[in-house]
Amino acid sequence: MELEKLLVQPATRLSAELLNRYLADDFYEIAATGRCFGKADVLERLPAETPPVITQQDFECRVLADGLAQLTYRATIQRAENDSPSYSVRSSVWRFDGENWQMVFHQGTACEPFENHSKIKLLV
Repeated sequence: MELEKLLVQPATRLSAELLNRYLADDFYEIAATGRCFGKADVLERLPAETPPVITQQDFECRVLADGLAQLTYRATIQRAENDSPSYSVRSSVWRFDGENWQMVFHQGTACEPFENHSKIKLLV
């Protein structure tokens, strides 16, 4: 969960080195817009963008198998100060390689606006 929170921080999003560390080589993303990205796309795109303000809440984590976990949460994304925020439900799959956890899959699904608060729920 801490790595997921780290990935939305501006310092991480602007660093190809950090993104490379946290994203698996076979990483695949389906964005809330429906666009799909691989790791190379993310390493090229994110460091060149102005980082949005991302608020995450309602985390749930479930173990899928030994060394494989799914994290779901809701996110509010504010891209520019005068823009309306976007709301989404997010799902990430993390894999442990024996030394480090890396994200292998991420999907964002647009949803209706929701009230911002924070809850963490672990499902084992």
